[in-house]
Amino acid sequence: MCSDSSAGAITALLDSRHDPVLRNADCDFRIRHLDELIPIIRDGLPLSTGKLPNELLRAYLDEFYVADPSVLIAPGVGEDIAAVDVAAADTLVLKSDPITFATDAIGHYAVVVNANDIATSGAEPRWFLATLLLPPGTVPSEVRRIMAELAAMCARWNIVLCGGHTEITDAVRRPVVTGMMAGTVARDRLIDKKGMRPGDAVFITKAAAVEGTAVIAREFGQRLLDLGFSPGDIERGRRFLERIGVVEEARLAARDQLASAMHDVTEGGLATALSELSIAGGHAIRIELDRIPVDDLTRRICAALGLDPLGLIGSGSLLVCCRPDNCERLMERLTSADIEVTRIGTVGDRGTGITARDRGKPADWPSFEVDEIVRLFES
Repeated sequence: MCSDSSAGAITALLDSRHDPVLRNADCDFRIRHLDELIPIIRDGLPLSTGKLPNELLRAYLDEFYVADPSVLIAPGVGEDIAAVDVAAADTLVLKSDPITFATDAIGHYAVVVNANDIATSGAEPRWFLATLLLPPGTVPSEVRRIMAELAAMCARWNIVLCGGHTEITDAVRRPVVTGMMAGTVARDRLIDKKGMRPGDAVFITKAAAVEGTAVIAREFGQRLLDLGFSPGDIERGRRFLERIGVVEEARLAARDQLASAMHDVTEGGLATALSELSIAGGHAIRIELDRIPVDDLTRRICAALGLDPLGLIGSGSLLVCCRPDNCERLMERLTSADIEVTRIGTVGDRGTGITARDRGKPADWPSFEVDEIVRLFES
C-alpha cells in the first residue's frame, strides 16, 4: 500500500512474512497482524469532550522518563500536582505564558517562550508544566504529537516536564497550550530590570520579528505563495522557528554579570518590548531606528502583508542592557557563540518612555494596541 498523506489518508502495510519485495514500500505503518490496526485506528478517531482518557494518558506518559531527582511526584494518572525539591535553590523564579497563535509546532513554542522569560532573570529553567486545551474533533495522534514536542524541547534545554493537564473542550477553536515554567538562581545573581542605569548600552540579539516570520511561514504558507513568494522563501521562514530561543544568549549575558537588565521580545514586537523594558527598569530609553536589524525575508513578508516588523511577535530576540565598560566583552562573547548582536540604543535618565532617531534625525516611536499577527489572523 502506498502512503497518500497529502489526501488525508493513512496507510498500513500488512507484511506478516517480512517480504523483501515490500521492504521499501511507502507506507505510514508496517504491521504483522491485523489486530495491530486497532491502536492505529484509535489514534485517528476524534476524542470526546473532557479530560484525556486515562488509558491514553497513561500510554503517553509512559513514553517519558523523569530522571531528575529533584522531582518528588512525577506526572501520572491520578496525580493532580507535581512536587519538586527546591532546598538547594536560593531563589525560585516562576513564569506562565499561553501559546494561542500557532498550531504547527505549538509544543516547541510553549517550552521556548516560557524558558526565555526565566533565562532573562539570570535563572536556569528547570521545571515545566503544560495545560493542553484542544477543540472537539481532535484525534489522539495530535495529542501525542504535541506531548512529544513538549518532551523533546524540554530535553533539549535540560528542563523536566513534570506535570500538567490535557482536555478536549469547545471553549477553544484551535489548540492552546499554557505553560508554567520554574527556574532557580543564586540570589546575588538574580538580574532585575531595575538594575539598568543611565548610559547603559541597549543591545538586541538576532533581528526583529523572528517568531512572527516563523508563524506566518508556517500558518500562511499558501497565502505567501499566492503573493509570489517562492517555496524556498517559505521553507526558510519556517526554519526561523529554530531561532526563537534566547536561553543560550541570556546565559552568556548573565555570566560574570555583564547584563544590567534583560528582556525578551514577545507579543507586541520590539516596539512593545522596549516600552515594557523602560517601564520595568524605570528609565527612559533612546533608540536608533536605523540600527534595528530586520532580516530581508521578514521585511519582504511584512511589506507584502501590510505589517510592521516592529509590532510583530518577536521571540528569538533578547534585549540586553550593559554597562559601557562591559560592552566589548558582551559582544565578543555573543559573536563567538555565533549569535548576532547589535547595539540599538542607550538608557537615559530616570522616567519612562522611548525616544527615537532615524539616521540622526528625531523620529516617531511606533505603538501597537495589538500584535500585528493578531490583525493577520483576524483577516
